[in-house]
Amino acid sequence: MSEPTNVTNLDIEINHGQVYIYSDPPWRVDPAQAEAVLRALDDAQNSGRYVGVAAGLVDLVVPTNWNFNAPMRVEVWASEPTPDHDDWDNVVDVDLSIVDDTLHFEGSGGRPAIKCTVPTGDYRARVAGRGYDELKDRVEGMDSYRLQLWPRLVDAPPTLHRRWAGW
Repeated sequence: MSEPTNVTNLDIEINHGQVYIYSDPPWRVDPAQAEAVLRALDDAQNSGRYVGVAAGLVDLVVPTNWNFNAPMRVEVWASEPTPDHDDWDNVVDVDLSIVDDTLHFEGSGGRPAIKCTVPTGDYRARVAGRGYDELKDRVEGMDSYRLQLWPRLVDAPPTLHRRWAGW
């Protein structure tokens, strides 16, 4: 069984039930792209994936309004990791490009982003979350998240592997 080439464990902030994941913010070059957060939210909800994308931004929507210490494991792989979808409540693959070796996690609401180092490149990203049933039952702090990245050879549309039944 292969192992990730790079692993980072960090605590991210969830605000208003969302976490924005990005490398190069779409609004850095074009301020009009600030609306990408709204388009990604619309994509997350309208698609039923609860992970949306727009202009290089990934919006992870979760069933809690706040968690300022949500565990996030970031794994970089040489190739697609073996799926373990049954271990997670919601699993979605999306395209994500990393520039300047930096990945940001930013809760909706404008607080400073939490950063981690990821090698520059074009990736396929598997976004997974669990502990959602506990959140629905108002048990806070039981949710956790994982982002697995591996090299992307061609662009692909988002793929829903597992959808939490509580949506």
